[in-house]
Amino acid sequence: MEGRIIKYYREKAKLTQKDIVQGICSITHISKIEREITEYSSEIVTLLCKRLQIDMKEEKSKFYLFGKKMEELQHQIILQNNLEIDRLKAELEKNPLKDSPDFYASYSLTFARYYLYIGNLEKANQYISDIHQGNRSLSIFEENFLKHNLGIYYFLTGRNKDCIRVLTNIDHEIYHQNEYYYHLAVAHYVINQNVQAYYYGEKAASYFHKTMNVHRMIDAETLLLVQLNAKSVANYIEIKERYEALFRLCDACGAAPRKAKAYHNFAYDLHKRQMYEKSHHYYLLALSLVEESDGIYLMFLENFIGNAYYGNILPAEELMTKVDRGLEISQKKTHALPSFHFTFYKYLLSGLKQQAFQLIENTILPYYRESGDTLMIEKNERLLFYYYAENGKTESALKLARNLIPSSTLV
Repeated sequence: MEGRIIKYYREKAKLTQKDIVQGICSITHISKIEREITEYSSEIVTLLCKRLQIDMKEEKSKFYLFGKKMEELQHQIILQNNLEIDRLKAELEKNPLKDSPDFYASYSLTFARYYLYIGNLEKANQYISDIHQGNRSLSIFEENFLKHNLGIYYFLTGRNKDCIRVLTNIDHEIYHQNEYYYHLAVAHYVINQNVQAYYYGEKAASYFHKTMNVHRMIDAETLLLVQLNAKSVANYIEIKERYEALFRLCDACGAAPRKAKAYHNFAYDLHKRQMYEKSHHYYLLALSLVEESDGIYLMFLENFIGNAYYGNILPAEELMTKVDRGLEISQKKTHALPSFHFTFYKYLLSGLKQQAFQLIENTILPYYRESGDTLMIEKNERLLFYYYAENGKTESALKLARNLIPSSTLV
């Protein structure tokens, strides 16, 4: 650490190695000291520090504390403790050590994780790209941290297969931020690999329980609960009781954002059962707990609109207002949900049914087939199937039916 500190303050003072070694040691020796590849006497360090006007003991403490604060920010992001996250972020940004080459990679990775957490994908990608383009060597931990960041970024941008590929390559013997099990579980769930989703969901739940992370335990338990309805509609009474228990747990922990997700998931379950009025009620509750700037708001809104449309819950004029708002928000780069979800309903509400289903066929399905989002593929294939069937396109309907019917039922 001493060599790195000397190099940092020498470069900060815009001095060459020759400038600071006169009467102390050779240029070759200072070069080796800065690269930490040689032994040296404490007397040399004392003289170099005097020339640089620094206190080595104090500077070593600063370097150590800066690294610890980055670790703490990473930890608080996993805990999702927003007050501490904001405090630590502000402290790190003010610290001049952030410009030190020794902290370049870890600082960039930490802030990439921060921007992924708040949903600013553009800023997160900028930090990730800087690491790649910087062509700097990473420690083994940093290599795995980069994979974790990439996995989250791929998931948030709909590249679920890439997310799984990257996250499964993390060395769990080296990298102990096992929050990534949760991201793996969600990615597997989205592409309908329910066995793997449940497996990683349980590993995530175990990790959050072990680390006493109650809020993230709720996340993992929510995901496990969703798995009950992944392939078929499970017993309604059991599901209702488990969701109500989850709502109470969220209240006890003051976890309003998680309660919003639980409301949304229960509403989606009710929608699949064609219980549109009850579903509408829980979608409203979910939307009431999130801000428009929240990354999940558009998903909530799109499912709310779909339920209201197919359940004939709201007047067309009111629904169109919601659709237009969804289109407006989806243009912002902080939201990952593509605008075509709302264009589809705009066509339907405008009486342009043919254009709406052409949008599914030509744009929406190719997009999700590329990303591997099986849930969205099945959802839109089902909509297209009923459209084909209603309009006498029997061959096209039968072709889609083969995708919708589980292969085991065809044997």
